[in-house]
Amino acid sequence: MITSRRLNSPVVTMAVTLPATIAFVVLRWNDAAQRKLSRFVVAGSNYAQPDRVPKGLFVGSDNGYDGQFYYRLALDPFDLNRTAFGIRLDSYSRVERMGYPFLAWLVSLGQHSHVFLTLVIVNVVAAAVLGLAGGLLAQSAGRHALWGLVFPLYWGYLWTLGRDLTELTAAALVILGVAALVRNRYLLAGIIFLGAVVSKETSVLFIGVLALATLWVRLRQSETVQLPLSADTGRSFSPLQLRRNDVAWILPLVGFVLWQLVLLAATGHLPIYKSGGENLGAPFLGFVRGFRHYLHLLPHTSALLWFGELGVLIIVSLTAAKFGTKAPFEFRVMWVISLILGVCTATGIWLGDVGFRSLDDIYLFGWVVLLFHPSRLAPLVVICTGAWVVVFVELVRYV
Repeated sequence: MITSRRLNSPVVTMAVTLPATIAFVVLRWNDAAQRKLSRFVVAGSNYAQPDRVPKGLFVGSDNGYDGQFYYRLALDPFDLNRTAFGIRLDSYSRVERMGYPFLAWLVSLGQHSHVFLTLVIVNVVAAAVLGLAGGLLAQSAGRHALWGLVFPLYWGYLWTLGRDLTELTAAALVILGVAALVRNRYLLAGIIFLGAVVSKETSVLFIGVLALATLWVRLRQSETVQLPLSADTGRSFSPLQLRRNDVAWILPLVGFVLWQLVLLAATGHLPIYKSGGENLGAPFLGFVRGFRHYLHLLPHTSALLWFGELGVLIIVSLTAAKFGTKAPFEFRVMWVISLILGVCTATGIWLGDVGFRSLDDIYLFGWVVLLFHPSRLAPLVVICTGAWVVVFVELVRYV
């Protein structure tokens, strides 16, 4: 019992997440990356000119991958030109996801030779923070803090770690913001959510939904009833009157609008419009095309992994639909929106062999609502752990 109490700390979940994450990075660096951190960037000659990029960057003879654009921004986040340092951005939508490259630039102290390392460091720290945030949220939901480990267990984040991508930074900030919110730390939640919306544009959708769901609860309930995410007990309010907890979404929503205006002035483009057109499509169209594509590839390993990971994501979603009814209404709405957004994602996302990393919101909010239900969910944790281990082994060997 004493041991269990000692382990019931968000610091423990962070302490467990950190060495596991470091182990993955070291093993991948040693094997798949051939001891070259620049291979984590996965730069390709179609966007990166080998004779003009910074010294040490490995450039392949193909399109490369998204990490090359965040590497480019991490070299100088204040340079918003389409081409800089020999790397051309494939879309101006990249610049709105500035949180991750800005932090890497900050840690590097502006030294270009350090950016290969700081991009990895920021993602490792983000994974640890996600474990910490998960532990805090698990405790707030009445569970042992170690249940918070389910969040960094998302296998798609191994792709993020291994290719210098943005999802971990955004996820850590979103879950940390949610943890602050349920503990009535509204200003802190607002500041953290502000970081989330400049790290991944979909974060603003969920925070906006959170605001609307909260307003809906106020309109439906009596003015003196305790709201799920409010500390204003027993006080009389008009449903449309601003309250203390409103800073949690007003701050990030206003900040996101201002950020978009800054980018519009600097680039002449509105990034959110561009990213919406590139990442969204007709409902289920991308899923159907992805399903057909990988069905034809069976029994190839990539197809087996795709269907296996999809199966785990579906199991998590079905379990959340069945057992998520005890969670605060606001969180259930956010999870439903993540499902709707998921089935509307573009074909390219479903065709990508990257562990469904772009659908991480479905997994995250699925587990957010599940943590509030007293059901035994150990079998589901085992399934998610299995998927994580399989992808861990895969990415240690292959770039």
